Amino acid sequence: MKPNRKPWNMVTSSNLGLKFNFLNLNVAIFVAVIFVIIALYHFNESRVRELLFEGSNVVNDSAASSDRSNGPLVPLSRCNLFEGRWVRDNESYPLYRGKQCSLMNDELACEKYGRTNLDYQHWRWQPHQCDLPRFDASKMLEKMRNKRIVYVGDSVNRNQYMSMVCLMESSLMDRPKQLRYNGSLITFKAFDYNVTIDFYWEPLLLESNGDDPIIHRVPVRIIRNHGIEKHARNWNDADVLVFNSYVWWRQLKIKILKGSFENADTDNVYEDIEMLPAYEMALQTWFDWIDNHVNRTKTRVFFVSSSPTHNR
Repeated sequence: MKPNRKPWNMVTSSNLGLKFNFLNLNVAIFVAVIFVIIALYHFNESRVRELLFEGSNVVNDSAASSDRSNGPLVPLSRCNLFEGRWVRDNESYPLYRGKQCSLMNDELACEKYGRTNLDYQHWRWQPHQCDLPRFDASKMLEKMRNKRIVYVGDSVNRNQYMSMVCLMESSLMDRPKQLRYNGSLITFKAFDYNVTIDFYWEPLLLESNGDDPIIHRVPVRIIRNHGIEKHARNWNDADVLVFNSYVWWRQLKIKILKGSFENADTDNVYEDIEMLPAYEMALQTWFDWIDNHVNRTKTRVFFVSSSPTHNR
């Protein structure tokens, strides 16, 4: 049975004019922190500052305080978090060290494999209208107790996922935790809190010939027409859903499969269409699934649209 429908308040994000490589941990940390602040306001806005963050929310460095010329500070609940600038912070950043994160994927382990110019980790996002309190992973875990967060998308979202996992691990020390790989699904579990943070590989939102999480370099991208149910059953019980899909659509044309990938030897029908109509079809299919299957009184949904690539 479909839940009673209410108007959706869908949260979207764009690239914010960032010029940084998305592999840089500072960008991953920023997106993770912004997502956490907004998501946790959904659960209990009145106490989120008290429960999640420690200390004053006043930023002392002169670069950040200059932003107050844009007007008086406003509460976080009314702050536009997506308009601001990067400021240097040598005291409270980085929030974690990649080399010290035991769960870091080797593909993202820049410091482990010899990167020495790590100054980028000290840049912090400063909104014009408010000051972001310092992220507190322990209080985040407590607030998300018995809940499940799922990231769905491509390698850009996987970077955000891995950054979130490292943020959480930094507060767990010797407490029991696990990172498990199972095909398209990566699962992090903090057992003392019964918190689950998952990543599910689905770069084009729908079933595609790029669904293999490892072997997905294909010359021509094919998506199955309106094919979302096979993947969606992996995320339908989440408390927070974070989707992204953009980088993989950067082709002039996309093939649409009107059939099944499981029956490749049958007379499947393929149609070549331009990228934009194909992307619109995928987004509409995704939104229809959200509208029909997600209980919006329980689950918060985010969609990250265009973003910088993580290749140089």
